Amino acid sequence: YRDATNVHLKVAHCADVVCSSATAATTLDSGTSVGGATPVTVGADGRGLVGYFDNGAANLKVAHCSDVACTAATAATVDSATFVGEYASISVGIDGLGVVSYWDHASALNLKVAHCVDVACSAATTTVVDSPNNVGSFSSLAIGADGLPLVTYRDVTNNGVRVAHCPNVFCVGHLRRR
Repeated sequence: YRDATNVHLKVAHCADVVCSSATAATTLDSGTSVGGATPVTVGADGRGLVGYFDNGAANLKVAHCSDVACTAATAATVDSATFVGEYASISVGIDGLGVVSYWDHASALNLKVAHCVDVACSAATTTVVDSPNNVGSFSSLAIGADGLPLVTYRDVTNNGVRVAHCPNVFCVGHLRRR
């Protein structure tokens, strides 16, 4: 969550199944104005994976917890284009790697998807999924029954909602492997 007082990204781990109490909050990123809209998932390694917008740097980051209680984490910038990463949603794909959908506010108001290169999401491959003007805000990503990313998002230009079903784990139209 975003610590509104210090504007830092923090995490608290539930002490029991019903989350009637939690451990002391751990600061995961103390940068300038970080942590807005923080989607979280549990990675293939059983540790938390948190996507978030770094408002100070204006880019998308992912923090990978160092343990189950998330007492520390390693944060990585997965898209450093200026002003990307708002309205993020995160899940883990069939390949065990994180997938993040988010809004690219800077270039053409696009919907983008980042596919992590490893379990810790130390870097990612990014793809523009939809690019007519002003689409991609308020995205929600899930992994479908076929194991591929499914993203819903807002289309401001046409005042509606769109759905993108990715043809592969990387969410690219054509995938060539060597």
